[in-house]
Amino acid sequence: MECIVHFEVVHHGTDEIAKLRGLVMTPDKEKPTVDDMQEMLRMMGYEVHCTDEAALRFEPDHAGTDVEEIRIKKVDMGEEVYTPDMQLRAIAEQLMSKPNRSI
Repeated sequence: MECIVHFEVVHHGTDEIAKLRGLVMTPDKEKPTVDDMQEMLRMMGYEVHCTDEAALRFEPDHAGTDVEEIRIKKVDMGEEVYTPDMQLRAIAEQLMSKPNRSI
């Protein structure tokens, strides 16, 4: 299955954010994994590793590159679109981290 990955490349020292797309092939009806996305980025010339799997953020493997970070914004699988929602995640983490209180 073809999955179109929409991502942003944030460059050091500038306000420049490049909005790009890549293609990941997966078995039928399966979402691409973090490793699949990392391999796609490496094939595009970005030597990166994932620093936040939930937010799908990648940072360069080596210092001295002009790339600060890469953020996956959307994964388009044809019918199904996956978009990481950082606000929803933050709310869920906050609710789950509160201790249970007995009344």
